[in-house]
Amino acid sequence: MLDYSFISDLSVEPSATRHLSDAQKDRMTLLLDRYLSALEQDVPPALEELAVDDPELIEPLRCYINGLEDLHRIAAGFAPHGATDAAADDEKRLGDFRLLEEVGRGGMGVVYRARQLSLERIVAIKLLPFAAVLDARQIARFKNEAHAAAGLNHPNIVPVYTVGVQRGVHYYAMQFIEGRSLDAVIADQSARGEMPDVDDSLRRAIDVAQALHAAHEFGVVHRDIKPSNLILDKDDKIWVTDFGLARCQTDASMTKTGDIVGTMKYMSPEQARGESAIVDGRTDVYSLGATLYEMLCLRPAYDGNDTPAVLRQIEERSPTPLRSQRAKIPQDLETVIAKAMSKSRDDRYETALQFAEDLQRVLDGQPTVARPPTLVDRLAHWAHAHRNAVAMTFAFGLFTLLGLSISIAMIASAKQESDANAILAKRSDRLARATVDRLGAQMAELLSDIPAASSVRQQLLRETLTYYQAFAEQADDDETLTEDLAITFGKIGSLQNEIGSPAEAIASLEESMRLFQQLADAGRPNATLQNRLASSENNLALALDRAGRYQAAQQHYESAIQRWQDLSDADPADVEARAGWAMAVGNFALLLSKTDRPDQAEAMFHRSLEIAQSAPSAASVAPNAPLAKQLASTYQNLSGLLAERDPGQAVSYARAALEYQMRELDDGHASPTAAARVALTLNSLGAAQSACGESDAAIESYRQASELQQQLIGRWPGELTYQRDLAVTQNNLGMALAAQDQFDSARRAFDQALNYQVALTEAFADDAELQSTLGGIYNNHAFVLEKLNRHPQALDSYRLAVQHQQRALLAAPEVPRYREYLSKHFYNCARLLRESDHFDQAVQFALQRRDLWPDDGDRLASVAEELLTTAQQIRQSVAANRPSQAIASDCIDHAKETLKTATEVGYQHAADLLNRPEFAELMQKQHLDET
Repeated sequence: MLDYSFISDLSVEPSATRHLSDAQKDRMTLLLDRYLSALEQDVPPALEELAVDDPELIEPLRCYINGLEDLHRIAAGFAPHGATDAAADDEKRLGDFRLLEEVGRGGMGVVYRARQLSLERIVAIKLLPFAAVLDARQIARFKNEAHAAAGLNHPNIVPVYTVGVQRGVHYYAMQFIEGRSLDAVIADQSARGEMPDVDDSLRRAIDVAQALHAAHEFGVVHRDIKPSNLILDKDDKIWVTDFGLARCQTDASMTKTGDIVGTMKYMSPEQARGESAIVDGRTDVYSLGATLYEMLCLRPAYDGNDTPAVLRQIEERSPTPLRSQRAKIPQDLETVIAKAMSKSRDDRYETALQFAEDLQRVLDGQPTVARPPTLVDRLAHWAHAHRNAVAMTFAFGLFTLLGLSISIAMIASAKQESDANAILAKRSDRLARATVDRLGAQMAELLSDIPAASSVRQQLLRETLTYYQAFAEQADDDETLTEDLAITFGKIGSLQNEIGSPAEAIASLEESMRLFQQLADAGRPNATLQNRLASSENNLALALDRAGRYQAAQQHYESAIQRWQDLSDADPADVEARAGWAMAVGNFALLLSKTDRPDQAEAMFHRSLEIAQSAPSAASVAPNAPLAKQLASTYQNLSGLLAERDPGQAVSYARAALEYQMRELDDGHASPTAAARVALTLNSLGAAQSACGESDAAIESYRQASELQQQLIGRWPGELTYQRDLAVTQNNLGMALAAQDQFDSARRAFDQALNYQVALTEAFADDAELQSTLGGIYNNHAFVLEKLNRHPQALDSYRLAVQHQQRALLAAPEVPRYREYLSKHFYNCARLLRESDHFDQAVQFALQRRDLWPDDGDRLASVAEELLTTAQQIRQSVAANRPSQAIASDCIDHAKETLKTATEVGYQHAADLLNRPEFAELMQKQHLDET
């Protein structure tokens, strides 16, 4: 039990100094320093003499002189000259504690070994330094240290016993740890030239990380982890102490943005910038990483005594790789520490516990979560850290190049008579275009695997295109320029298709293909050009496919397939052509599955597998090579196609896809896109498992996919494709849970799916597939709400399902499944309306469903039966004295009219329908017509 009996409000500035200006307080501090110096020499000056030039400070000074004398006696550890032994003993006491000796001091106070008299135990007692009496924030921080440390309970955190104030001296007492601080240990090892044992260092860091995790769980961030705040006791146990800069996360007023608190060499970048508002547990992870770095190689990650210089190092460069300081450090350990010390908080371990667990994996020789950064990672980190400079550099560079190109054209025009200058101008044109391509198109390509970079990529490509078009006006017969233009239009079109702008994508890709075809017609039938032409046609087909223009998409898929097949036949070793061929066949198979041709789709998927697997290098293909990715994609799509038709085989295909994809992840070159593909495959696996009746396994697969996608969104919240994929996963999870009658859990899954899908659909209102998906989620949401007896909310969701599916069908009328889904939504909405006695609205929805199928006799007959059922329910409602605006006879007339149309378009009469009394007239008329 802590003793709080002496606690006062430590954060309140003393009344004697509240009215003073900052300049007067600074002057007062100097006078108090002067007084204490004289006091230590036992010749303290008179107060009036001390403040002879500052008479307005005499009274405020008087309030502190006695406190300084008390503090001086305590700090000195002896009484003034001439004092009796009893008096000397009294001066060494602070309340219940007798101070024995000083054991350390720092910016936040002086630490003594002391004896607690009432309990006869040795403790460490920390006193607030005298200078803090003028600084309310230092008093508040001292109080915060006591509060933070006192509330923590962990075997590696020094416990606090009591907190109080005596004779104006603020203090707290804690367990006395007999040992040495870690900085002293490091200094001794360095002096002896003795490198520390790696395993011992790891075990100590793991203990500290676990202690920090306990503090973070309690809401306390230490903010000053460094070797001097870690103590090794005589049993080699490590202790975390000195929470003097700690922040309780429930008290954000302690430190304002702009305050830099901590020790610079061990500060995280956000701390060094004074961004206190975003400091959290990951800040301590960084500092512990920096401390472990020093423990292992006996030198700090960032060195120097100049604070601005150290700050620049932290901001502008990464530490020297650990293995270059000490070659025998395991590679995994270097990677783990690099992750802990990432400049971006989001790239570090989310918690200190995760850091501890990865360090334990290094200790146990197991694979770590941390992976070495790839080139793309480094580019992303650099671009994020210098995003403003990058944008300005690109803008400046591109404008400079524009000026260069115009100048070149002017020079060439003015000096056409000089062949030498014309040749020079042409070479300069090529040089300028190559520079533009490196800054624009090639940089955009590097950004393709960086989440949330689509807007930057699009801007770069558009700028590149602008310059190519400017060059084209100067030299429209330049075949090299035409090819550059075609490539750039293709990249822009593919990007537009990715971000949900199919109409713009189609226009760009058509222009790309036109330019490539122009080059081919001009007599340049080389393999590279043919590959690009085939790729351009495949990408155009993808955009047409997304826009729901299936017939045009099929034509371009077939043409692209033929182009790549010709290239592969001409050169079987051309892996690029074979990968493209397999991809186009797989894309065409997806189109066939969308247009209700499952048998043909399955055959085409198998054809894609054969093409990829028959490549000469297929057996030794690298995990991240295009062929491997295509094989994984095809297996996944096959799984999705066969989930209902052959679920057992679908499970096998999904597992085959995962095998390829996990090899890519384990290869160390995986991108977030690769992780996203794994999540999609887990989705397909879940669908197949569900169809097999393996409900628990399906739910687990969906949850694994969801967890992975949520991690991706957490890292890159602006990446829309991750949000789209998570919405689909949560929808599938909800369906699996509903199948097990876990309706409340299913509702929560659908709610989360809607959170993401609604936002996406609002951003891309013209995207038919997004509208259709949203309609499907609303339909499923309504179903579970019905099961939970929340009928009004269910009806709202059914209506929204209808609304969004109508938009999808209007945007892409060629897609048959949109019509199927809309018909189902109409039926569900009408059914619930009938059950709620809203018969007039139910009839209207039934008639709208009828309008979807003017030439489908079976569908029309089902609508007629629905209308007849509605008429019967209207009669029952009226008989039960529940009035209805709808009239049963009108409903029967609609049913007769509908059934008549059904028979006219070829409906084969079902006896159980036509034999009903309401249809007797139709039956009789039909017999007369037949005779």
